[in-house]
Amino acid sequence: MPPELAGPIDVLDALATERSAFVELLRSLEEADWKLPTECPIYDVQGVATHILGDDLSLLSRQRDSAPPGLLDVLEDGMDFRTALDRFNDRWVEAAGFFSPPLLVEMLERSGEWTLDWYRAVDSESPGEPVGFFAAAGPSPYWQIAAREYVERWVHHHQIRRAVGRPDLDTVEILQPALGVVARGLAAHLHDLGAGQGDSIVLLVGLDAWTLVREGERWELLEDGVESATSCLQITRDDATPAFSKGWSAPEVEAAFVLEGDLELGRRAAHAIAAFAGR
Repeated sequence: MPPELAGPIDVLDALATERSAFVELLRSLEEADWKLPTECPIYDVQGVATHILGDDLSLLSRQRDSAPPGLLDVLEDGMDFRTALDRFNDRWVEAAGFFSPPLLVEMLERSGEWTLDWYRAVDSESPGEPVGFFAAAGPSPYWQIAAREYVERWVHHHQIRRAVGRPDLDTVEILQPALGVVARGLAAHLHDLGAGQGDSIVLLVGLDAWTLVREGERWELLEDGVESATSCLQITRDDATPAFSKGWSAPEVEAAFVLEGDLELGRRAAHAIAAFAGR
């Protein structure tokens, strides 16, 4: 049977599994661990955890409760979105810096439950806020909003795991949904790469595969590999989490791929994927 087009992805079970593992990790930390530096330049472990809580509360307020976006409080004339978002996040992390670790963990456990309840209740195809991760210009369906949120949590969770020297979470329940979301994001963001009509690129992660097919002005994503692909990019399962959770620089991500088939197209694709996924 030929591979099917990749449609909506359901991350609701993964949201619950990831948050449970995250809370378990935080409860296991020693006092000194909370002050360890992370890959986020200005945030230590407690800062990243506080940032995640801020994300939870912000999305509940604006999505579930229809409150005005918090960014409006920091937005100034001529300020771009990224600068405003960074300012908003920094203000929150600084303001909540007095939270004790036990209180922070308890709040993260509760906010995880609240957000999951909301995503389970809302129609997954109903329109919500635009999701830039999927290159949306207008309202995005809620399955995309939940998927973006899952990858955001997954990335920050692993930034903390790396900071405190814990291994990656590479179980099927955690990694597979993250890779499925990343593959959909790649399909939305990759430029033409000089590919011809119908050219295909297989992204092979261990035994899992997705295929990008050039159709008109866009890339279509298939939920499996195809025979006789134009190019194939392979990365090991062990390398997948650091490569796609901002653990490596773009050159490190690019170097992790083994290429087959059309090597020139493969190199362009690896470079573009690394720019999308690397830090």
